[in-house]
Amino acid sequence: MVIDIFHPISNTIYQLIGRRLKVLDIGCGTGRLGEKLRLEKNCYVVGVEANDQAVSLAKQRLNDVILADIERLSSLPYLEKNFDVIVFADVLEHLKDPKKALTFFKEYLKDEGYIIASIPNVANWTVRIKLLLGRWNYKERGLLDKTHVRFFTLITAKKLMDDCGFKIVSLKSTSGWSRMDWKAPFKNPANMWKSLLACDFIFKVVKKLW
Repeated sequence: MVIDIFHPISNTIYQLIGRRLKVLDIGCGTGRLGEKLRLEKNCYVVGVEANDQAVSLAKQRLNDVILADIERLSSLPYLEKNFDVIVFADVLEHLKDPKKALTFFKEYLKDEGYIIASIPNVANWTVRIKLLLGRWNYKERGLLDKTHVRFFTLITAKKLMDDCGFKIVSLKSTSGWSRMDWKAPFKNPANMWKSLLACDFIFKVVKKLW
């Protein structure tokens, strides 16, 4: 089944991306985020997506879409250091080797560019309570999405970025309550106690240039 919506997390990611930039959207789905960037911020957006049904919709919305399994890609039809921004919107937790994927796509990021990655927080308070009650039940979507193969806390998510040679320049959190995330970001409790209250971490990272 293809989900064709503008995900609440995409709104926060959208705000972190500047105008007239070349954007590579990894796991772009049906292209809703990229379409908004292309139409409203005049960005050039390339998507990478493994679902052929999603790709057929994304091709109507983005400048280019690559149908491919992210973890099996050996190259892209673009030059290295070609993109200003690379987006991983709730993608890394679905990969067997997220470090390998980040390292691979890093080669296509300009030295002055940045990566935005949203990563679910498995140490969220709701999951902790369920564990206390002996429950770990997978669902169709959410923190315990049945397609997740990797799980991250704030510490391990930060370590992933560091291990891949990235420096964190900003870190936002979502609470899981869309209205709060959109309308009161500075009073959002998820940003005050990220390790416990965050539903998703949204990293903005740049290359460590030695």
